[in-house]
Amino acid sequence: MGKAKPKYCEICGAPIRGPGHRIKIEGAEVLVCDRCYEKYGGKKPGTFSIMPTGRQPARRTYSRPPRPKPVQKPRTERPLYTEEIVEDYAERVYHAIQRSKKSYQELSHEIGLSMNDLRAIAHGHREPTIKEARKLEKYFGIKLIESSEEEPLERKRTIPREYEPTLGDIANIRIKKRKK
Repeated sequence: MGKAKPKYCEICGAPIRGPGHRIKIEGAEVLVCDRCYEKYGGKKPGTFSIMPTGRQPARRTYSRPPRPKPVQKPRTERPLYTEEIVEDYAERVYHAIQRSKKSYQELSHEIGLSMNDLRAIAHGHREPTIKEARKLEKYFGIKLIESSEEEPLERKRTIPREYEPTLGDIANIRIKKRKK
């Protein structure tokens, strides 16, 4: 005969080692582990309920001062700046590395980029992120990021003037307003 199927405690769900204990809880006979037997076995049958009764044990609570809400500044329309990596970034980084006369290992420690990232950028296998480009610019004193100014797009009226809102539109608007 194979291994006996393990039995599990009907209160906590832990596997039962040995025969286990049968106790009565609210008129039902249940099989429990040693720990639950110690906890609930000494109670008179039918008097103990594992279901919460609504009374909570007295707990010490520590009140935390309310966190101040961040003040939102009014949004002002300002021109958008887009930052782009220059097209010949690979050449610039590669030449800067050659001029430094240092190994990729030394440079990776000093700049704060991995050797693989540094090599991939220098050989043009991948474009650096803006954060990486800033590190390289600062270390080598080269220009890798171009910023161009764009005028903010005028907000166009998307709803035609003759449009009448439906009840659904009004309900959605009300729901959105309530969230604020």
